[in-house]
Order: sequence, then structure tokens, then C-alpha cells
Amino acid sequence: MRKTPLYFAVCNGDVTCAEMLLEAGANPDLDPLFCLLVAVRASHYELVRLLLAYGANVNCFFTAICDTVFPTALQYCLHDELMMRLLLNNGYHVESCFQCEHNFCIFTQSYTTDDDTCSYFNKVTFCDFISVSWLKHLVGRLVRILLDYVIHVPICPKLQKILETQNEWPEICDILRNPRCLQHLCRLAIRKRITLRRLNNPRFMSALPFPPALKNYLIYKEYDLYGRMEI
Repeated sequence: MRKTPLYFAVCNGDVTCAEMLLEAGANPDLDPLFCLLVAVRASHYELVRLLLAYGANVNCFFTAICDTVFPTALQYCLHDELMMRLLLNNGYHVESCFQCEHNFCIFTQSYTTDDDTCSYFNKVTFCDFISVSWLKHLVGRLVRILLDYVIHVPICPKLQKILETQNEWPEICDILRNPRCLQHLCRLAIRKRITLRRLNNPRFMSALPFPPALKNYLIYKEYDLYGRMEI
């Protein structure tokens, strides 16, 4: 399952070598086991940021066992908000975490085609994944974080039942019951227009003729916990 020099550089935690290979044109998504997943699982923040900056697919799946509705990387950092924010800031498909059969009527209208629906029923949804006894205590914090990256999403009955027992529920409930602010909606709309590859490319973003404050807002700078650590 290992094919490229980049894979070995990532496995060894060698940031310098990985950067040289990426700069020379290495494809971060070529290996059967994606380099990004290796870096996320190893909690190597700098390698994750480097791979994403060079176009690694933040929404990749573990191809050998692709059994979840939501992209694989998130399940490797449920206890690590710093890593979660790094993935979410760089375009992780958050909406997929709120797609399930418990809200099927809403889900099909908003997110899927007929082909998506067929494959969706054969996979594990986020609410089922996170509701196991050893992860249930994380649900409130996780959902609250995820809500920073979406418009309005339906909370399924199964997920809501767990949320109602957690400290974050009043704040989550307030967010869900009120319209999202126009500033937040505009950010999501602009990010979609610019595309992830450009948003995650520091060179492109630095050359973009937007005011610095706007550029920082578009890349979720206020949630860049790893960036703050470096400072």
C-alpha cells in the first residue's frame, strides 16, 4: 500500500523532505493510503498544513475500507480540536456529518442525488459513529465546532437526544433556532466560488487583491489554533 517517496517522508515525519518533494511536483493523493490520513493520525500538524497547501484532498476516504458517509480524516482527531480546526479551515465537507437516515426527507432534498442515496444507505453516518459509549461525551463539543462551518443544518433525533444531555446544548440550540448572520453566509458563498485549491494555496491567497482582514476571514484565521501556537 506504499508507493511514493512522499509517503515515506510523511511516515517518517520529515517535513523538509516532504516540502522538497511537493515543491518538485509530488502528488499528495497518489498513494492508496493517502499521505494526509497518515499525517493526521500521527498528529503531525505541520505536515498536514503542508500537504493541504499543496493540494492534498482534505475530503479523502480510506479507500481500503470506505464505510462512512463523512470523509475519513475527522475520525482520527475527534479528541484534538487543533487538528480538527486545521481540517475544517481547509475545506473539510462538514455537511456530510449531518447526513443520515434519521432526517432522510430533509437530507435528500438538500444534499443528494439518487445515486448518492443508494451508496449512503450502505455507510456509517456521523451520528451513528459518534454515539457509541466511548465517544458520546464528545458530541456536544464536536457539533458546536462543526456549526462554525455550515449554513443551517438539520440535527437528527438521535443526535439531538445525546446533545440535550451535554453542556453545549443551550448554545447549539440558540444557533439552530436563529438565522445565521449575513457575514457568515457571505464567507461560505465566497469560499465556494474561490474553490478549495485556491483557498488552501498561500501564494494565491497572498496575491489575491482583497484587504488583509477579508482574506483572514475567508480562511477562518480566527479559528487557526495551530497558527496561534507558532506565533
